[in-house]
Amino acid sequence: METWKKGKKLHNGQYIIESMSLRGGLGITYKAMDVARGKVVALKAIEKVWQNFEQSASLEKPLIKQAVKIARCNHPSLVRVYPEVFQEDNLVYMVMEYIEGDDLASFVDRYGKLGESEALGLITKIASAINLLHQNRVLHQRIKPQNIILDKISQEPIFVDYGLAIKLFAFEGDKIKNAMTDAFAPPELTQEKVKIGAYTDIYSLAAILYVLVTGQLPTPSQFRQYKDLISPQQLSPNLSDRTNEAILKGMSVNPQERPKFIRDWFNLLPLEKLTENKAPTATTKKQPTEEEENPTTSPTNSEISISLPPEEDFIIGDDQVIPLKNNQNPLPENNLVTDSPTIENFEFDSITIQEKKKLFGLVGGIDKQVITRKNKFFVEYLGEGVNLEMIFIPAGTFLMGSPNDDSEKEKDETPPYRVNIFPFYMSKYPITQAQWRFVSNLPKVKRFLNENPSGFKGDNLPVEKVSWDDAQEFCARLKQYTKRGYRLPSEAEWEYACRGGSNSIFSFGNIINPQFANYDNRKNSNNNGGNDDKFDRKTTPVDSFFPNGFGLYDCHGNVWEWCQDHYTPNYTNKSKDGSAFRSQLSTTPRVVRGGSWSLPSNYCRSAKRSSYVADSTYNFIGFRVACILDG
Repeated sequence: METWKKGKKLHNGQYIIESMSLRGGLGITYKAMDVARGKVVALKAIEKVWQNFEQSASLEKPLIKQAVKIARCNHPSLVRVYPEVFQEDNLVYMVMEYIEGDDLASFVDRYGKLGESEALGLITKIASAINLLHQNRVLHQRIKPQNIILDKISQEPIFVDYGLAIKLFAFEGDKIKNAMTDAFAPPELTQEKVKIGAYTDIYSLAAILYVLVTGQLPTPSQFRQYKDLISPQQLSPNLSDRTNEAILKGMSVNPQERPKFIRDWFNLLPLEKLTENKAPTATTKKQPTEEEENPTTSPTNSEISISLPPEEDFIIGDDQVIPLKNNQNPLPENNLVTDSPTIENFEFDSITIQEKKKLFGLVGGIDKQVITRKNKFFVEYLGEGVNLEMIFIPAGTFLMGSPNDDSEKEKDETPPYRVNIFPFYMSKYPITQAQWRFVSNLPKVKRFLNENPSGFKGDNLPVEKVSWDDAQEFCARLKQYTKRGYRLPSEAEWEYACRGGSNSIFSFGNIINPQFANYDNRKNSNNNGGNDDKFDRKTTPVDSFFPNGFGLYDCHGNVWEWCQDHYTPNYTNKSKDGSAFRSQLSTTPRVVRGGSWSLPSNYCRSAKRSSYVADSTYNFIGFRVACILDG
């Protein structure tokens, strides 16, 4: 890659190169003056490695959008990335805040090892930043002290390189070229066809902690078949047994012996030592006293407050790293408070379809029109790499039920009536098996939940074989965990959200085709514009088809979805405010909507209703959740 000298102008003169940074990471980083902002920034230059791939033009835009999305994860220990990416020649440049200070490797070289409490304070901040990346389903894979800067003013640790977390870099190869001598790289990063996971980054975090408490580099993983790893306690005799054991477990050569998630690794560390933690500085650095090494009290992990800048404090709890509002005192166990979620805008492509006509009125396939739309959403970071994306459903009025020109309409879909819907959020997909598994392991509210109930197995498949009662327990646990009002949608909310602003039979038009939904096309009396008799005979991943006009997936087919309502055979006495109908009889069946993989297309209509008793569990019934945010 060609390098630039001082004075080189980029992006029509907006950026003027001052010097090349020696900080580690993929690509080349420059220190540059941003003329428009009037401040110094860092420019990360990466080769357009995808240009040699087929369909490189179509790859370019989503790669760059994904890079910015991941890199802009908001965390005090992740460098700020500005919202522009520009290209010149065969290079792509990302613009980042320039952090003045020493990298962590230089700091340890200059001042030696840290006291245990100082080292734990640093590593928990670094690990919480990595945990946020994991929650966005990406791995860093390049964690090392050279990529972590201690801010010159605050002395807080900040990652200045996102490693392979940024998808823009994914084609540069997943294996570290010099990993044989990299003391922070786990063995799986040099091996072919070996699965990696959160435990891959945990090895690197544990290796950094090793350096912080010993002042020595650990034996590279590839050499440990010839030379054992020296226990950190041998190099630092005052190190606690728990920290020593957490480092050794985190640096296990066998990935299966490491903690699976960062939460699990935190549980091994003596985080009670952080109560009085301060960031390390060259002037205040000292060895810990005997009292610091052996405190007389041991508060639980959920009582630990890590000092960060105002409004960015974190509590290290048993289940996750949780951002708090303001500088609150340490919270008692099981009384975690979440911040308001970050509402973001996004663009997506939805479709409309109609039959393509030939001469004499014959059907000649399907005309598809792709429409780019915009909406808002927030992400509920559940932990363990599992997220719940919630899509904004705007307020509106719609005609609920089947129109008179729908030949498939049934009596319980009548009479059509006008319903007013208040704004709310709905899960982007039916609840997946990964989401179900995480929530089912949260503390019980009223009833036991089987963590693996589904007949068809797959993390990204919708959970099924769950009853209405199970769905209620799921919502209760999620509500308790997030402190937000999660529930099942009402039947009116579900139909309004399913329609996505349309008034047609399906959200994408008056016909349906197996290209656009998972249902049993063999049973159709009408071929709906095509001769495709595709039938999967099972559920499909929740992101397999186009979303509707609001950005929701799988509203037609795949699995029936439980609603909050008790079933009523018509709309005569239904509320016009979109609230759920409840019968005085607890045995009244509950409403399901949307059709399923096992049924023909007429069951997938936006207006179609059905019902099952509350304790029914079938491999064609799942659900999605709704939420109204306070304020």
